[in-house]
Amino acid sequence: MPSINPNYFIHAANVLLLVAYSVRDVLWLRLFAVASALIAIPYFVLQPATLWAPLSWTVVFAGINSFQSWRLFVERRPIKLTPEEQKVRDLAFEQLPPRKVLQVLSLGSWTTAAAGEYLLEQGKCAETISLIVHGKVQVIRQGRRLGELIPGHLVGSFLILAGLPADVDAVAAEQVRMVRWQVETLDRYLSANPETRIVMQRHLVSDLVAKLKGLSQYVA
Repeated sequence: MPSINPNYFIHAANVLLLVAYSVRDVLWLRLFAVASALIAIPYFVLQPATLWAPLSWTVVFAGINSFQSWRLFVERRPIKLTPEEQKVRDLAFEQLPPRKVLQVLSLGSWTTAAAGEYLLEQGKCAETISLIVHGKVQVIRQGRRLGELIPGHLVGSFLILAGLPADVDAVAAEQVRMVRWQVETLDRYLSANPETRIVMQRHLVSDLVAKLKGLSQYVA
């Protein structure tokens, strides 16, 4: 019975490696690299004396690429947001993919404020920024109602940007459901994720414009 020429395996492995370097998708690159490594193994085994050194390194590379392929596959699986998470995306992060929205949400905490609870107090500096998801918040100065914050509005954003203490009170008009972030934590994340930072800055601008419009209606 004729023996198999080991060179066939190394040629096939290198062809697959060539294909791996030709594809643009990283996942496919790693999968072809794994296949190439597995096909190359018989070449090292079928030599008159097993080539243990290249065989060992080939197994290591196959293991690493297999693990990274699994990670990429997991990261690319479709993400299904809960109704509340989808509401946050609709309100503030519509341009972000669901996975990025979950990353932003994981930095903060979900909070429920009862009616009458103060979210901001006059004379105090804001240490957090909150996105209203459900409910309404009244903006009051010395007993006078200046405006109302609704879902999509941010509480404390302008004060943090300006570095000033609050000159108004923000009081929950009803039960309010919101996401609250520590400013330093959110800032570090946004610095490392420019795409999310741009989306957040756009929402900050639109939020400020909406607040100014609402305030002008009450003043008028």
